[in-house]
Amino acid sequence: MLTELDPATAAAVTTTSRDWACAVYHHSGLTVPPEHLERVFASLINELLELACSEPFPAEPARRIGRRLAEAPFDRTRSMLAPASRALLGFAPGYPRSLVASRWPLVASHALESYAEALQQQALAQQQANLDEKMSVRVQEIVDLHHQLRHEATHDALTDLANRSLLQQRVRMMTVNGSGGVGLLLIDVDDFKQINDGYGHSVGDEVLVEISRRLRVTCPPDTVVCRYGGDEFVLALPTRRNTLREVAVCVLAALHDPVSTDAGPVPVSASVGVAYCPPDSTCDFADLLRSADRAMYSAKTAGKRRFAISEPEYDEPEPSLPIPVQLPYDVAAAG
Repeated sequence: MLTELDPATAAAVTTTSRDWACAVYHHSGLTVPPEHLERVFASLINELLELACSEPFPAEPARRIGRRLAEAPFDRTRSMLAPASRALLGFAPGYPRSLVASRWPLVASHALESYAEALQQQALAQQQANLDEKMSVRVQEIVDLHHQLRHEATHDALTDLANRSLLQQRVRMMTVNGSGGVGLLLIDVDDFKQINDGYGHSVGDEVLVEISRRLRVTCPPDTVVCRYGGDEFVLALPTRRNTLREVAVCVLAALHDPVSTDAGPVPVSASVGVAYCPPDSTCDFADLLRSADRAMYSAKTAGKRRFAISEPEYDEPEPSLPIPVQLPYDVAAAG
């Protein structure tokens, strides 16, 4: 083994290490001084010189040294393969035709080949990581799009309330999973056609959006708030019969004050029909909605701005069923 370098080879190691360090230092991203880099390269060259004099031919040890150039801290150093190749293949140690001189090109080539392979593996790994990241982003985009399309398919475009499809689905779930009954409130905005005709459809849309907001705030947390169509809204909630009157009063109170719009304040009110499906009963959504609809028209006929409760023992609500709502402020209600 090579135990001591001749002066010419030692000087060549110093010069080669310095040139190598200068070639990569400014683009290396390393924070160590260039003198440290020179010492590292000189140590690497000396290890390869030792291998050039060893038996048997040290192919794998030379390749291990080459792979070290792709490890930390050099893994973040860019464009070092070309300077390394010039430094190691241009280095001529020992005397001509000596063992170290004849073996050096082979040892250096093995080291550079393994370094290049390591760089290639790192590039492929980075490429795969980039592909995985892009795939992950794409998958998330698809998931988000699916959620968006699902939301659009089950919600009203103007108010973002549940639409008919989602309402029916939630009512079925309430009847199957709930231990209590299901209440349904059908809300019809009074004289909404006059709002559209007098203020314009854009103001009418503003009114509907504000009514939607008020209903969300007013209703119990487990209520499904649906824009059923036009100026009709439906509330569905798991509840007991005796709480429906309170919910209906709160809804009428929420829709008592005028709505502020670009055209100024717009008076609003509503008529509400209430229907109830007791627990452990066969609850057909269409039948429940028809009962609430009959009660709502009964409230309309009785003077609007009130609610009526559909009783199951009647086929049609009696004229006395609409119940005037007594609120702490002036709300018109018939006797």
